[in-house]
This record gives sequence, structure tokens and C-alpha cells, in this order.
Amino acid sequence: MKQKNYYEILGINRRNSKDEIKLAYRKLAKKYHPDTNADNNEAEEKFKDVNEAYDILTDDEKRKRYDRQVSKYRYGFEDIDGSLPNVKYEFKSGINVINELLSTILGLKKDDKDDILNQFEDEIEGQSTKMKQKPEHGTDIETNLEITIEEAFFGTEKKIAIKGYKGGLKTFSVNVPVGIKDGEKIRLSSLGLPGKNGGKNGDLIITAKIKDHAELKLKGCVLSKEITISPAFAAVGGKYKLNFFNEDIFINLPKHLKNGQKITIEEKGYIVENNKRGDLIIVINIDMPEDISDREEKLYEQILKLENKKKK
Repeated sequence: MKQKNYYEILGINRRNSKDEIKLAYRKLAKKYHPDTNADNNEAEEKFKDVNEAYDILTDDEKRKRYDRQVSKYRYGFEDIDGSLPNVKYEFKSGINVINELLSTILGLKKDDKDDILNQFEDEIEGQSTKMKQKPEHGTDIETNLEITIEEAFFGTEKKIAIKGYKGGLKTFSVNVPVGIKDGEKIRLSSLGLPGKNGGKNGDLIITAKIKDHAELKLKGCVLSKEITISPAFAAVGGKYKLNFFNEDIFINLPKHLKNGQKITIEEKGYIVENNKRGDLIIVINIDMPEDISDREEKLYEQILKLENKKKK
């Protein structure tokens, strides 16, 4: 069965905590509960969706499996191995969709709604000959989405505006999965150009473009991070604290470091798969502090004298 976007159903994103998920669930469960929405099929369906989302996202193992499958296959993946047994997916007919729109968006009463639905059904019957023509699939729309390395690492939600086939801009919310690779594609089903003769709409295909910045670069699953230390630190070495992707990493820098030297830290780089990570490469940049004291300047003078003696 095709899977739903549980984060979108609860109005949250991947970085929300379990407590925040529970809070969002309580608000929506109260809003759509059958006791307060008698004979409201739409509220009943939304109540079911909210409970499904809660069941998956508050169970650590189910959430991990769900996130891994979304990261690999994107939303709309098939649950072939049955690892998410509580998930259901329902397709609604065209008349049911119109009925839902008239009730929830336009707020029409039953009599008015029935008149409009009858007209809609008459138009469908009047076009029966045309509908017998061979369906043609709509054309896909392709575009790029720029994201930062941090957004790609943690996953995020982005807004994207696409020019519609009738003009104007249409805005969509795109869920960027955790650990997406540069050049990978996100496919949003049926958001492309409309099909003909009852054919399915094309898809919106979004290619992820991960941007480097001055001190952090990504190549494959290897991250390169530049750090700046003083000449004294480069000479004597020591423990260096690096805050990286919300994690404190302590690095033992050796003595006698050179500018541009590289140090590899295993499994602290970019996500590979199944929560495994590549390597992090630290690139040393040695720079003189902007301000030094008189005492520090005298010490540098002594160091310079020692260096000159070595040259003789």
C-alpha cells in the first residue's frame, strides 16, 4: 500500500521531538474526534490519519523504518515487506472529492450541494464519447531545489514555487528526506501538467542541489571542515573542541601541524545509509591572532632568535 506523509498530517517536521509530536496529536485528535463530529466522514478519515501518524511517529522503531524507507524511496513508496502494518490508504472517486470540496471549502448546504453534483454528473455523461478516447499521461515538470548541507543532513521542509500551465505561480511544500544526496530526485506524484482524455497528471520532479559553504564541503559521503588554530597550538598540539551538527567532537591535534594539513575522523561525516556515516576530514588553517600582548610578542621574538640560530 502507498504510504502517507505522516509529518504533514500532524503539521510537524522531522526535527520535532516526541513530546512535540504528542502535543500536535492531542490537538488534532480533539478537533477531529467522532464524538464532536457526528456524521462527518471527512473528520472521521482525518481522525484515522492522525492516529496512524501518531502510531508510527511515537514508536522509535516504526519511525526509524518509516524514515529510512522515505529517505530511500520518497513519499508514495510501496510497503512491500509489511513493516508498517497499521497504515491504510484510500482512493476517493471524483464525485466524492467534489462532494468533500463543496462541504468543507464552500460550506454549501445539502440541497445546494446536490444541485451542483447533479450538474457535474450531467457534464460527465455528456462527455462520455470524449472520455472513450485513449488516455494520455501528462508531462512531468522538472525543477531544482537548493539546500544547505545541514538541511540535507537533518532533513527539512522547503517551499517551492512552480509556474502553472495556465500562468501564475503554484507553491508546494517539499519534504526533504534525511541524508539526501546531491543530485537525487524527489518525485511529487500528479503535480505536473494535466493528462488528456482522463489520463493521469504528470509528476513534479525536484532535483536536490546541495550547496557548499566557506568552511564545510561535501563530496560523496565525506565532509571536509576547515578549522583555524594559532601558531602556538599548531606547534604544541592539544585537545580541540568542535561543535558539529549539534554534537561536540573532541579532537586530539598532534604537535608540529602544518597549514593545510588534514586529519581524518572516522564515521563523523555525511549519512551513507541505515544511520551509518562517512568520514569527516579536518583541514588545518594556521592563523596569527589579531591581537597579541607585549609578553606574547616577546616570546615570539625569542622563538625567532632560536629559529635564526638553527639556520646558522
